[in-house]
Amino acid sequence: MTGYEFMKDRRVRAYTGTHLTVDFKLSRAGIRRIALGPELADATRSAVVYRAMPFAIRRSPRGETLDYVSSWRAHSTTVTLFGMRRVATKLINESAHAAAVEWGRGGKAGVLKATLAHLNSTSPIGLAQAAARANWNPDLHPRGPGGRFVPRSTIQAVGQTLSKSQRRRRRRRAETMMELVSQEAQNWEKSVRGRRGGRL
Repeated sequence: MTGYEFMKDRRVRAYTGTHLTVDFKLSRAGIRRIALGPELADATRSAVVYRAMPFAIRRSPRGETLDYVSSWRAHSTTVTLFGMRRVATKLINESAHAAAVEWGRGGKAGVLKATLAHLNSTSPIGLAQAAARANWNPDLHPRGPGGRFVPRSTIQAVGQTLSKSQRRRRRRRAETMMELVSQEAQNWEKSVRGRRGGRL
């Protein structure tokens, strides 16, 4: 099943309450208006001009001339995804040797490839996916006063680890003392009962 067939005339019960029921019916005409609208065009152009292009310029190799570095352009266009056209902005290098820089020498420069990886890693969706994949272990990331990160090998980090173990030891010691006190109380109760013939 393609994305177009899955989304076509989709209807979902979004909320059911005591006095209210909300149904969502997909309006492809409404989504088309948004997908081709000026707001989305401005958002895509902004992402390319303010996030992708500066990164690509920083990564660009510099030779005797600045022909490659100065040839980056943002080009507004449309693309088709899931059977629907939507606005997009492409980052294009118009220099004569752009392909040689991108794929030459085994693709070592790979400016566009690195730029795309940068965009994906710094977008909110990319960050959320990376956080979901990461196995977080708080012991490997000790925190200092105010939640600041403390490097593992510093005196402060070692002190924090020691204070954790001391707290554990104190807790254990307190539990042991409580057990001893309750055991002494039971022994005293038994001895008193024995002297009084089973009565306290």
